[in-house]
Amino acid sequence: MAAPDDPNALVGALLNQRWRLVRVLGTGGLSAVFAAEGAQGQGTYAVKLLRAEFCEDTQIIERFLAEATASKLVNHPGVVQVYEAARAEDGTPYLVLDLLQGQPLSARMNRGRVPVEQAAPILHGLLQVLGAAHRAGVIHRDLKPDNVFLEPDPSGGVRVRVLDFGIARVVEAAGGLDRKTRTGMLLGSPGYMSPEQVKSVKQADARADLWAAGVLFYEMLTGVQAFPAENDFARITAVLFGEPTPIQQVAPQYAHWALFFQRAMAREPEQRFQSAEEMADAVLTVSREGHMPVPSHHFARIPQSSVGGTVLDPAHAATAPNPVSPPGIVPERPLFGGVNTAVSAGPGGSGVPAPQVPLVQVVSPRRGIPLVLALALACFALFVGIAIGFVAGRL
Repeated sequence: MAAPDDPNALVGALLNQRWRLVRVLGTGGLSAVFAAEGAQGQGTYAVKLLRAEFCEDTQIIERFLAEATASKLVNHPGVVQVYEAARAEDGTPYLVLDLLQGQPLSARMNRGRVPVEQAAPILHGLLQVLGAAHRAGVIHRDLKPDNVFLEPDPSGGVRVRVLDFGIARVVEAAGGLDRKTRTGMLLGSPGYMSPEQVKSVKQADARADLWAAGVLFYEMLTGVQAFPAENDFARITAVLFGEPTPIQQVAPQYAHWALFFQRAMAREPEQRFQSAEEMADAVLTVSREGHMPVPSHHFARIPQSSVGGTVLDPAHAATAPNPVSPPGIVPERPLFGGVNTAVSAGPGGSGVPAPQVPLVQVVSPRRGIPLVLALALACFALFVGIAIGFVAGRL
């Protein structure tokens, strides 16, 4: 029953007297996915079968079945639920999952660049799913266009679903770590694996998923790979030692996203966004205002100054209104429930925002008598007073 080289050969087969395989939905490196009808009236689902060449590998089988554990831990509609994890009559592992309607992100990207008004909500939705997974102690570790699925939403948008948590690292609630990783085995997809994940899977935490999300967003907006290379080895080398071409050079209309990508794809995890929530907030801010949010600790180093006749408290500086809108950025339809996105002004504008007016202005001190001169005059007046008094006394 294991998926052969041609999965179509299994169409029509009955799995455990429970699931009849109707058609092939897709194939991957480890498995083949079928649409299946319940023989006992369960309805239509997706069935994922492990490929035959891996059915004797204990660690790969464990990793394959771990997707069921991950889906149960993460309580979010964006995670595809696994309803059954079992073995067929011949021992082949299989999973029964939701049957999705829509397309993988890879299919959308194959049609060319994704406009920012579509790409930003996709990234934001992906980060919502990742945030829920990370809070549950689950790190995906294999985000790529094939593992992000876009389902039509009744409102006219799309709902992001994340597939294939099979190589996810699950951190148990008690604090234990179940890596299910073979020594020396490269887990993940070259080009979407963070530098630290390439070096050592032990060191890859939730920020590795955020790095991959940044790569996906870059490729959606630019239509080119962040780390182009002729083969996987060269791509891994590019991840470890290279840098993506700055987005302002590839897509100048998105130059106001440059600082976002500097953080999202920083080589050192400490320089990236530290949580999916922080990264999602930055997506909203850049989409709405055309620039990156300034960290709150930035204002702690700015002294109080007079702005427009009022004293601006550094604690409230982040909320001060920006009096100038960047040229070339025009509000588009509401994004993310009432938040406007920033898009290119078109051929007539550069799409590059002008420097922002600083939130805190430096005010020169008022002119007055220097302190040293004032002291000298006071001493002179005192001396004159003493001399006059002495002369008057002699008279």
